[in-house]
Amino acid sequence: MKTKPLAGSSLDEKPAFKKKHASKTFKGADKIKNLDYSNIEFLVDKLIPKGTLCALVGESDTGKSSLLRQLGVSLAYGDENFIGFKVNGNCRNVLYVSTEDGEMGTSVWLNKHFGEESSNDELLSGLQFAFLTDNIIKELRNKCVSGCIDLIIIDSYADLFIGSMNNSNEVRAFLNQYASIAAEFGVTIVFLHHTKKSTSGQKPNKNNILGSQGFEAKMRSVLMLTKDSKDKSLRHLCIVKNNYSSETEKNSSYVLKFNNQLSFENTGNRVSLDELGEEEYLGLARKLKIDGKSYREIEEALKGEGYEVSKSALQRKI
Repeated sequence: MKTKPLAGSSLDEKPAFKKKHASKTFKGADKIKNLDYSNIEFLVDKLIPKGTLCALVGESDTGKSSLLRQLGVSLAYGDENFIGFKVNGNCRNVLYVSTEDGEMGTSVWLNKHFGEESSNDELLSGLQFAFLTDNIIKELRNKCVSGCIDLIIIDSYADLFIGSMNNSNEVRAFLNQYASIAAEFGVTIVFLHHTKKSTSGQKPNKNNILGSQGFEAKMRSVLMLTKDSKDKSLRHLCIVKNNYSSETEKNSSYVLKFNNQLSFENTGNRVSLDELGEEEYLGLARKLKIDGKSYREIEEALKGEGYEVSKSALQRKI
């Protein structure tokens, strides 16, 4: 629907902004429209939109760092896809800020990842690691000024953030420093972060993220990596938030296999998020049933523990 001009107004009478009021901050909608974007561009198709803040979250020991290192290698190598998703990098340069693994741990991972296959060191040099984080914002900005960067990985958010993780204002102020870099240089920034221990085994949900909701709110995409309850080699990659993906993409996980090279392969299988964490709540539900609780009481008890499950679903599954 077109917006009508106000009564008594004329488009011809509209005064133009004077040049002396020209601003580098504001840009006219006409110029933005004429950029001619018809769709959001993704760095990794369906998963990571370009030029935004994103996050990979999950419990400890799920392989989050390995997945992000593998993405860094794929971008540096100029691969066409990453775990089955199309990659749209332009620069073949990635900056990886590592606060948990030092040079030794990173070297071990790289050697396991490549195995007996020799690496192309000229291409691999496009993936650069920083293990010291003093003045990291200034260092990242300087690297973006000096050359084209596809991706910045912060591993991990909790180690760099100073303040109360439950204070939304402090969280947003911290993340705004990175949002400014993303906006200025068009670089994508992915934060590795953790989920609450109390949500272990529950259905993947953005509300499971540790700390303030302000973290999730600043992210344009949040991916969650969880372990399969039966097969220890499998992981579920879930899109728990993405402003630019369809609900169909977010309803089911992508099942990945974590191999001996500490790398991931896409099995091609998908599992409904409603089924993930089912073993945890079904065990509790069966115990409550044995204790004589009604299905309605069991439903309420499970909701109190953070499980979203209906009475009718419980009747079918128990």
